[in-house]
Amino acid sequence: MFSPTSKRKIFFSISAILVVLSIVLLFVKGLNFGIDFTGGTTLQFDLDKTKYSVDVENEIRDIVKKHANTNDITIQKTGENGVSVKTIEMTNEQSDKVIEDVKKAYKLEQKHVLANEKVSGTVSGRLIGDSVKAILLAIILMLLYITIRFDFQSGTSAVLALAHDVIIMLGFYALFGFTVNTGFIAAILTIVGYSINATIIVFDRVRENNRMMKKATPDEIADKAITSSYLRAINSSLTTLFTIGVLYVMGVASIKEFALPIIVGIVAGTYSSLFIAGPFWAWWKKK
Repeated sequence: MFSPTSKRKIFFSISAILVVLSIVLLFVKGLNFGIDFTGGTTLQFDLDKTKYSVDVENEIRDIVKKHANTNDITIQKTGENGVSVKTIEMTNEQSDKVIEDVKKAYKLEQKHVLANEKVSGTVSGRLIGDSVKAILLAIILMLLYITIRFDFQSGTSAVLALAHDVIIMLGFYALFGFTVNTGFIAAILTIVGYSINATIIVFDRVRENNRMMKKATPDEIADKAITSSYLRAINSSLTTLFTIGVLYVMGVASIKEFALPIIVGIVAGTYSSLFIAGPFWAWWKKK
């Protein structure tokens, strides 16, 4: 039988190293917050009957890059034909030049320019606070749910695994300097929900084994639970990774910004659900 609990020291050591490295990176390099969090300029256009396509997005990106001299540009489709552009704070002259070039490229009139606004740092700071609160609230509610459904040790083990996943995702972004925006926050919440699903399946098996294996040790109970669910967890993660991987390779920039943290989170979440949550529960039970 597959026995993760017998190798818990190895798994815990790997996770501890990754978590410590991630925390160090967060302090040393920090996160590269995008304009959603730092403030900047927002432009919005209605392309009218112009067909929205990847080419349109890339062309507008090039126009903004030429005048703003930055790669920190987020372009999203809004409505049927609308395009929203977010970038670093531009001067009025830079914004006017971008607007004129976009109007000329797509034969637009002034009425098709729907927005030309500057997002302040105060608003962005409030967005960071709200994002952190949303993540913490989700984790607390999951702790309460799992504690009620199973027991306190299961709930704490599951939350520990979730914290492990979130910290590693943050460390990955700090290491490579990827831009953190609202899509990243959505990805974290998605991973928190995805990861807890696999963990709950393990603890559901643990609860069944507790009833059936009266004389078994916590290690034996956890090992049997993980053995009966690890193939399902791995297969589910692989099929999801295939889909998200294609989106990352072939998608537009805004899709890639959402897909990348999902990929990192799925790998970390699968690992923590199988090799951290269950073995930690068994260790705590023995103590």
